[in-house]
Amino acid sequence: MVRSSQIIDFLEHSFADISRQSQWDFSGKQVFTGDKNVSKIALSLDASKTIIEQAINEGCGLLITHHPLFFRNRKGLNIDNLDDEKAIIAIKGNLDIISYHTNLDIAEEGTNYYICKLLGFDIENDILSIDGTASVYKLAVFVPYDYKDQVFNAITYAGAGSIGNYSACGFIAEGAGLFTPNAKAKPFIGNTDEPEIVDEVKIETIVYKKDLSKVIKALKESHPYEEPAFDIIELVNSQEYGFGKICSMDRKYTLREFISIIQNKLNIKHLRTNMKDIEPFDKFAVCTGSGASLWKDVNNKGIKVFLTGDLKYHEAMDAMDNGVCIIDAGHQETEEIYMNYLSEILKNKFKIETKVYKQNTQIHYWGHD
Repeated sequence: MVRSSQIIDFLEHSFADISRQSQWDFSGKQVFTGDKNVSKIALSLDASKTIIEQAINEGCGLLITHHPLFFRNRKGLNIDNLDDEKAIIAIKGNLDIISYHTNLDIAEEGTNYYICKLLGFDIENDILSIDGTASVYKLAVFVPYDYKDQVFNAITYAGAGSIGNYSACGFIAEGAGLFTPNAKAKPFIGNTDEPEIVDEVKIETIVYKKDLSKVIKALKESHPYEEPAFDIIELVNSQEYGFGKICSMDRKYTLREFISIIQNKLNIKHLRTNMKDIEPFDKFAVCTGSGASLWKDVNNKGIKVFLTGDLKYHEAMDAMDNGVCIIDAGHQETEEIYMNYLSEILKNKFKIETKVYKQNTQIHYWGHD
């Protein structure tokens, strides 16, 4: 049995840092009645009334959605309001609802990452549109030589030492530690009022702000000293984060070829574009959901093909005039598919049963195929 707090902590701190959500967003706990045991998790793009009732009927204790149930703080609940009614149904059915929106789009293995993975192209180490920066700290801790592995493993397991595609990064230098325990001390090494010199190492690594409290806790719990000595220094090279991915392709593709790949790999039948044809290309940008407004960022990076959803008329015209082809694969279609991926991650990590619910199609296309 897994506690709901364990799942929430993983999603909000390890997987999709909730502090990185956009200022206008409202990710996190939508309906939360307190920490409890959970035997089955439901996942869906949206918390529709039908899906909430299905999750309750099938014994789910937690519903995870991409789109928040609420997009603003509530002053109260009113049964005449649809969102409030859904919250009341969830509470009565002992179903908590949590949502991760823009922070999941931004996450390293978030919605944009998954689309690129499904399409089978290489992701470049670049952000399409920067939304903010995350503070980075240097951690230096002094440890007895024989305990260096114990402490280093503990702090890196808690999140320290991650740099790009590398983990457990750090530097170790040997030296000598000096201290004198006073009468109230309970020293791990040495005697009261007697100076002590110990073979120590200095471990240096980096920690992102989201992991800082967990890393400090792990340091103190794994360190043999009663009062471990460590430094935390905020660095100027903060980490940028934002929306969208940029992909490199193995060769030049025509627009028709690329659209066929999207339809086949993402199982999307209907697409819209603002241009009928363009020169063959070997690079494209992607932003799932409603990302068409980012076409200027695409153009500024010298990219001429942009896969997204919710294309508006004036965006289409302006982008076309600047030579940027926008492929509208649909808001629902580019995001709902991700819930299957998140389901597998949670199932494997927590050994818990998961159930993915699909929305009824929101947009219906009429006419000849």
